[in-house]
Amino acid sequence: MKNQQTNNKKRHIIITTTAVALLGAGGLWAATQAHSDQQATHTSSYQKKMQKPKASKGSQAKKEKGKNTVNDIIDQALEESSTSTSNEDHAFKSATNNILDSDPIATIAKALDTPAAKASLAAATAAVEPPKTLNDNSDDTASVKPLTNDTTDTSQTDQGKTNDDGKTPTPVNPIEPVDPDKPVNPITPVNPDNPDNPVNPVDPVNPVNPVQPEQNIAPVLNVPEDQTVSLSHNGTFDALNGVTASDKEDGDLTKAIKVTGNVDLSKEGTYTLTYSVTDSAGQTTSAKRVITVANDLPVISADDQTIEVGTSFDPLANVTASDVQDGDLTRDVKVTGNVDTTKLGTSQLTYSVSDHDGGQTTKTINITVYAKDASFSGLDALTVQQGSTPDLRKGVSVSDPYSATPSDFTVTACDTKTLGQKSVTYSYVDKWGHVTTKDRVINVVAEKPVFKGLQDQTIKLGDHFDPMNGVSATSTNGPVTISYVGEVNTQKAGRYTLTYTATDQNGQQAEQTIVVTVE
Repeated sequence: MKNQQTNNKKRHIIITTTAVALLGAGGLWAATQAHSDQQATHTSSYQKKMQKPKASKGSQAKKEKGKNTVNDIIDQALEESSTSTSNEDHAFKSATNNILDSDPIATIAKALDTPAAKASLAAATAAVEPPKTLNDNSDDTASVKPLTNDTTDTSQTDQGKTNDDGKTPTPVNPIEPVDPDKPVNPITPVNPDNPDNPVNPVDPVNPVNPVQPEQNIAPVLNVPEDQTVSLSHNGTFDALNGVTASDKEDGDLTKAIKVTGNVDLSKEGTYTLTYSVTDSAGQTTSAKRVITVANDLPVISADDQTIEVGTSFDPLANVTASDVQDGDLTRDVKVTGNVDTTKLGTSQLTYSVSDHDGGQTTKTINITVYAKDASFSGLDALTVQQGSTPDLRKGVSVSDPYSATPSDFTVTACDTKTLGQKSVTYSYVDKWGHVTTKDRVINVVAEKPVFKGLQDQTIKLGDHFDPMNGVSATSTNGPVTISYVGEVNTQKAGRYTLTYTATDQNGQQAEQTIVVTVE
């Protein structure tokens, strides 16, 4: 009986140590619950075994063949130690190692595969801090009460219950709820070699973050922008032209594009097309596009014109019209307005044309009737004396392209009282009323001074000579100043040149040169 109690105590230590090594703090707590169930079962089996006859060899062999639970492994090791005290420690360690060397998770899990153990394990994992120590009844077998969140006083209900040695078990302290924001304190496991001295605490293993599967990326759909197309009675619209699709996982999905909607090129209006494509993971991308079908208006080709007076004019000459849908519409062009080619000036003509779809275009142009200018001759620049009255018509003639005998022309007056460059205008009006004008430059200048008493002279060697003797100059503009350049040496025979300059008060000058001969 005493060996059985000792083995039960060692069984408790082995399960506790192994659970800590494999499952951490939570595993110890769960293992404690499982051990309580296992102990009760083992005690009951032991009592029945003492009452029943010994099993046959066949039954014992069948039982040994099925040893695969935690209790089986521990029982085998403990039975080996029952006959040899020196092997006790070796068998105790061997039992723990056998549990670890076999499939430990499956083995412990099988030991915990009871309703009570599962419930206890779930509660411990969710919100309960495992107990730090277990009460021990001295040398007697420990009686462990399954731990729950129920803190009800069970001292009354447990009265009368005893361990194998007949002693009342000491209950475990009730479990206190754990603050979810604080980490669970590690359990101080029992040292199998020395139950009175605990081993170093086992740090709980941080769970490894599971690898998140790579999320599927939706396809990319490339759709051209909204478009306006021409009305067509025999054309078709390719809704997939320029539309592509690609997917990171599936690659090119252009051929998988689906389009809903239709574009009728024969009818004006707005059409909406919806494009969609789905990848192999079921992700769908869609896009919309608006197509506007519009009738192209006819185009009229007509430009402003200038025509000569008196000539004929066809308002439809060089005027054309065309349409994208109907082609050449020149014959359908209509014109409003009139042009009188006998009158100079500008007239407006308005052209219009309609296509077969009801589109209409109008265009207005200007028609200018002009006459050719008459031509003047003899209008070269003219220089006249200040204060004079020149004949500005002298030497001037006109030629009229529309008359063999042109009418007279007119000329503006010229003021000769002031000096400087002046301008006069000649004008001619033909039979159409067209006026031809030309300008002429008139230079008004003052009269130059006139010398008197200047002539070539001959004098004798040694005679006296005065260059200004008998020399004078006059001007209509007032006083005149006379100067000369050169000298005569009367002591030396020869020919001498003198140049005289007369300047009036308006700056007009006159020059004259004479020769003086000394013999």
